Amino acid sequence: MQNILIVHNHYRIPGGEDTVAENEAKLLALHGHKVIRYERDNSEDCSKLSLFLNMFFSFRTFCEVRRLIRKEKIDVVHVHNTLFLISPAVYYAAVSEGVPIVQTMHNFRLLCPAATFFRNGRVCEDCVKLGSACALKGRCYRKSRLQTAAVMLMNRLHLKTGIYKKVNFICLTQFNKDKLLMLNRGAEVIDPKMIFIKPNFTERPEIERTQKPGDHYLVLGRIERLKGSALIAKAFAKNGRKVIFAGDGEQKEALEQYIERKGINNIECVGRLEHDEAMKLLSSAKALIVAPQWYETFGMGVIEAFSLGVPVIAADFGNPASLITDGVNGVKFENSVKGLNEAIERFESLDWEDMSKDAYEEYERRYSPEMNYRMLKEIYDRL
Repeated sequence: MQNILIVHNHYRIPGGEDTVAENEAKLLALHGHKVIRYERDNSEDCSKLSLFLNMFFSFRTFCEVRRLIRKEKIDVVHVHNTLFLISPAVYYAAVSEGVPIVQTMHNFRLLCPAATFFRNGRVCEDCVKLGSACALKGRCYRKSRLQTAAVMLMNRLHLKTGIYKKVNFICLTQFNKDKLLMLNRGAEVIDPKMIFIKPNFTERPEIERTQKPGDHYLVLGRIERLKGSALIAKAFAKNGRKVIFAGDGEQKEALEQYIERKGINNIECVGRLEHDEAMKLLSSAKALIVAPQWYETFGMGVIEAFSLGVPVIAADFGNPASLITDGVNGVKFENSVKGLNEAIERFESLDWEDMSKDAYEEYERRYSPEMNYRMLKEIYDRL
């Protein structure tokens, strides 16, 4: 069994990347691998100057990772996030020790300083098509020209050194792989043969799969513009079907006011739920509704729904849609109020039991822990 070094830089505010890094580390340990972790946290007490210099190249990371590789006889270095304190220095440390390195791409930061391909309320790929100066003009990273410039320079520096040609990449979807390969438009800075596709996974909740759905659709997660919350609310205000919003976010209050002002009784907002409660509500839903206004980097809600045999109705846009087979384990729609309502009508005409069965089978084929371990082990073996 390989000895795996998991490398992860935690953001100040915990997010999905932390969960994925933690879950994969546990999965590897469960299958008998020796898992060593190298972690830093952006909430560490350090000066702004130190943080700025570290993001370009952390000599501490370089030295500490080299020592760990030697001491623990590391076979593979698996990186999840390097911003800010770990820095790309981890790549140089692994290469200097002759150990293969793989980077899971959890976002689009190598191509977009904001990491989202989203600006001013729309999808934006200007940096790729017109040059990274667009990000500087738009103050895309934290609404700061200085911080945006720092991220741009960091990316440019390490792309110029050629280090990324020595890094293997894991993309969560084919869609993300296609985006990553946009880096090679001018010259080949990453090797297409060193890009693997492996999705995230989720444990199946300890809840009985519902054989027949309840009377509600479900929207799960943050209530905000990026998630298309307003679009969904307007669609259900028109179609009169029951939908439950389970989550919190910047548009939650506006949603509640909209429901009250319009006197809508088929839209319910229950707020943020604990994970077990959310999964119980999901297990009895007719379908999960997903309407992102940006690409998303994966679609954890989709595979959580599949794990419970719940079909998904998703905007035909970005990553969540790439996980769905239209008319088989869900329905895709044009990203509009009219498109969503037409998709719901079509969904209602399909056989729910067949879709539920196909959704669960898709989970077992691609998104279960056991299948995910096989994919990850195959990647390590090929390195």
